[in-house]
Amino acid sequence: MDPLRSTSNVLQPSGPLSSESSPFDTKPEDPLVQLANEVEQHPFTTGKSLQRSMEYRRQALYEDRTRDQYLVFTSVPAAQACRLSDERSETSKYCRLFFNTKTGTLIAKVRPENVYELAIRSFDMLVFYALHAMNVHDDVVASGSVTVDVGNWTMEADSCFAPASGNLDLSFCMVIGLSESERKLALHARGWLETYSSSVKVVVTISLKREYPDIILYRWELVAPRGYGVLPRSSRLLARPTAFVQISRTDDTTSVTGASYTNGRTTTTTQLDLPFEKVVGRPPHGPLERDLVIPEQELRKFAEQIWRAQDLL
Repeated sequence: MDPLRSTSNVLQPSGPLSSESSPFDTKPEDPLVQLANEVEQHPFTTGKSLQRSMEYRRQALYEDRTRDQYLVFTSVPAAQACRLSDERSETSKYCRLFFNTKTGTLIAKVRPENVYELAIRSFDMLVFYALHAMNVHDDVVASGSVTVDVGNWTMEADSCFAPASGNLDLSFCMVIGLSESERKLALHARGWLETYSSSVKVVVTISLKREYPDIILYRWELVAPRGYGVLPRSSRLLARPTAFVQISRTDDTTSVTGASYTNGRTTTTTQLDLPFEKVVGRPPHGPLERDLVIPEQELRKFAEQIWRAQDLL
């Protein structure tokens, strides 16, 4: 999906979705259940068989025999899911797992290359620099790929941040993947925001191209349902993309384009803003504290670092 096409439709929380096949489709069901239902499901047999399946998918991704990062297994014992997510497990080094403790459904997102770790760590640093510039870096904890219980799901983040309050109430998560999995990344982002009891307030998805230098970032937030100025008690908030940035390179020049939806208006932008209160967990105080800004220059450096690792520069 070209993010520059039909920008107002994609970004406006109160606007129509571009099509039924849009990756930003917001059906009312649990987005992680929806994700599981859109992936071929494999019944659990043995722990070794499950691990072999994930290792085979990792190899297929590495050899570019597939672009599908997601696997789904049904009727997985809770003890088996716990062993897989243990940080000492080999699987935990290249998989992010989502386990439904009620149904036994296990969603595995397989990461095929070290470039994904580079992208996450590089973006973590951009967020940290923005926090440090406002002298609030001690107010937020970088929690990495921590595992948390959210509703009926046990979930692993690619990377996340939480207010430094002594507990693990995550506020901001990142989700990274191949651009071919954009719709699944969208459901993944919605899962962090919409799942009952989740504390996450903002998600950034990062989609990478393999063939040529192109990266798309979306900012996701919870917004009121279409048509409501004031949210009724019976309504629920929905996760929608409220900004995007596309970083691409042609003729040896890296360019940044994007758009943001703020206060009912869509505006063009070349930077990515993150709401201060939704990341830090409190309103801004004083003249230094404001929304986090990742400027165009830093986004270009971020992308070029990844493209060099991909041998695209």
